[in-house]
Amino acid sequence: MGLLRLRQFSLKGLTAHFAASYRVYHQAAGWKKLERTEAPWGKPSFIHLPPNERKNPNYISLAFAKKVDNIYTQDQEFKRCLDSSLRWVFDNKLKAFKTPENEAKCFAWLRLREHLYVQLRDNVIDKRIASYSGSISDSFLPSSPSNLVAQLVNCDKVADNQWRAILNQETFGRYEKFNHILSKIYDFILHQEILPATIPITSSVNKTEDVDISNPAEWFPEARKWRRKIIMHIGSTNSGKTYRALQRLKQCDRGYYAGPLRLLAREVYERFKNEQIKCNLLTGEEVIEELDEMGNPAGLTSGTVEMVPLSQKFDVVVLDEIQMMGDPDRGWAWTNALLGSIAREVHLCGEKSALPLVQKITKMTGDELIVNEYERLGELRIEENALKDGLKGLRKGDCVVAFSKKRILDLKLQIEKQTDLKVAVVYGSLPPETRIQQANMFNSGEYDVLVASDAVGMGLNLSIERVIFTTHMKFNGQEMMELTSSNVKQIGGRAGRFKVSRTPANSVDGGKKASVGLVTGVDTKVLAAVKSGMEAPIEYLQSAVVWPTDEICGKLMTHFPPGTQVSELLQTLAADVEKRSAKLFTLSDLKNRLNSISLFEHMEGIPFFEKLRLSNAPVKDFPTVKKAYVQFCRTIEQRQTKSLLSYPFSFSILDPRYINSDKYSLEHYESLHNIIMLYFWLSNRYPNYFIDQQSARELKDMCEMIIFEKLDRLKRNPYMRGASTTGASHRSSRGFKPTSVRRK
Repeated sequence: MGLLRLRQFSLKGLTAHFAASYRVYHQAAGWKKLERTEAPWGKPSFIHLPPNERKNPNYISLAFAKKVDNIYTQDQEFKRCLDSSLRWVFDNKLKAFKTPENEAKCFAWLRLREHLYVQLRDNVIDKRIASYSGSISDSFLPSSPSNLVAQLVNCDKVADNQWRAILNQETFGRYEKFNHILSKIYDFILHQEILPATIPITSSVNKTEDVDISNPAEWFPEARKWRRKIIMHIGSTNSGKTYRALQRLKQCDRGYYAGPLRLLAREVYERFKNEQIKCNLLTGEEVIEELDEMGNPAGLTSGTVEMVPLSQKFDVVVLDEIQMMGDPDRGWAWTNALLGSIAREVHLCGEKSALPLVQKITKMTGDELIVNEYERLGELRIEENALKDGLKGLRKGDCVVAFSKKRILDLKLQIEKQTDLKVAVVYGSLPPETRIQQANMFNSGEYDVLVASDAVGMGLNLSIERVIFTTHMKFNGQEMMELTSSNVKQIGGRAGRFKVSRTPANSVDGGKKASVGLVTGVDTKVLAAVKSGMEAPIEYLQSAVVWPTDEICGKLMTHFPPGTQVSELLQTLAADVEKRSAKLFTLSDLKNRLNSISLFEHMEGIPFFEKLRLSNAPVKDFPTVKKAYVQFCRTIEQRQTKSLLSYPFSFSILDPRYINSDKYSLEHYESLHNIIMLYFWLSNRYPNYFIDQQSARELKDMCEMIIFEKLDRLKRNPYMRGASTTGASHRSSRGFKPTSVRRK
């Protein structure tokens, strides 16, 4: 209740009102004698307290290093009042430590002091104090430990007659106000945080049984209010399915294209811009709004599938590569977008393998399903014989496929050593901008041959004449496995694409015509496996991967004791979704996500829902990237404001003099690039904590330039032990220009 409304009460009525509220507060907090139990979630940790205070939780003045400059060290009156009030709380709330009934009180005392330390070390505490605007109800019943210092400093802004009603005494000073605020915050911490965490779990009843999670379609009630048209565009690679969906998107006022990759979202964005169609760009790392004269953003947006705004209404939403909803890691983004998009038309582009699953889902949602199936534009042939003469048998327009960057770079060096062909490379950990540069130089003929991973199967327009598989096996993170028929078809289908012809620009393929595409292997064994995969019947998706909304997680958390970790909630939810949805849906693979969560789960200053959000961060499996992410999460926990240059990362290696040096490998720069992009991802979600995107953008451009030049001048494989120094001859720079961001 705000201050203006409270002024309508008399002081007597005000006192009665708050007294009643206070009784309810006590009852809700469960004030009762603490029974001795072991806390099921372990004892609280106090990582922000000095070590001696953790071991000996007695009363002492707050300890700061001499160089620390804050209101506690600057304002002697504030320091005197705070020290005296902390002593008062200690004497009145705690009498003896290390006894069963006082252990929880000890934890609450340490947590109170920890809140003070965190806030007094905050670099922007002065701004937080200046911007604090608490109501009289906050003064009567303080319940925000994270604003404790700001509330103490601003306590005199509450009128004396109101303090008189709150304290129920005629004479008082700042010391009495501090006593009241610290005492009530201590009670809040004890009864809302510490005591509930000591309550043992005695019930064996499933914690989620009264939360309906059996039908993820019901997680999106706003979308269920609409009678949507689900229009499927299915066909093999190079059948024009995405082109047709985009033509419909261009005709509407409000629409969203959801691509599988950032580079593909940018490609559609650039295409629309070139056609004079106003369009925004929305990815995890990059946000560009096309504004009109009145400052309103464009109605169309091109973005990644994870960024589809499920609370916004659209005329048309296009979900590209819909078969990805079966992907264990990222499939949730497609499924959630399909279930939750509030749009009159949802266009799904992808393989036929997704059709039966989409049919089941649309029956569940009550939407109308329309299916359009297309034939491939151009012929695709499997060669009778394997590649002749080994690498010497390669020719211009070939794409050689391998599945590790070690092998890819080794093949690049071998091809350039054994032939006169120039080789471009594409693999997953390359920055998207570098992949585009490599693809463009291959398409233009400046490079003759492309060596690529399965990243070539999605998101790049490539003028490939022939696809050559070097193997039919791929490491899945645990063991070597044969490629699925879907993998083979997706990669092999890239052959014979996008050869410029004289067909009209308004034709189905947009003025481009596919030549005959060829597919083969490096030897007869690989060719036989590829042929089998290309000719195999369709492998239909059996289940769609989902991820719970914040609302669902919030409901489930009410069934767990306070202090429950995010990881336990997700593991319980995963088991229940699979068991109770007839296995039509499965939860996103938790292994990688739990590895990411483990980096910050112990940080108590990050709220539960923020931890859920941070579990989606694009953290690649590089040790330096994980260490950087921990530092970024510390910034969030401590509510700090930092630029990318504030962190102790190795930005000194972003220097052109290291281009020809082996001191820092490609992996150094790939890791550094991921750290920079991770910073952009966080900056778009926490703009008050992660600032100065301009400096970060300059570092990103320099990093991409060095990666490009290192690839262009590669003389040895940095990922192969004992690699020879022979290889591609030194070639001069061709004036690489980093991609610029256009803003309006």
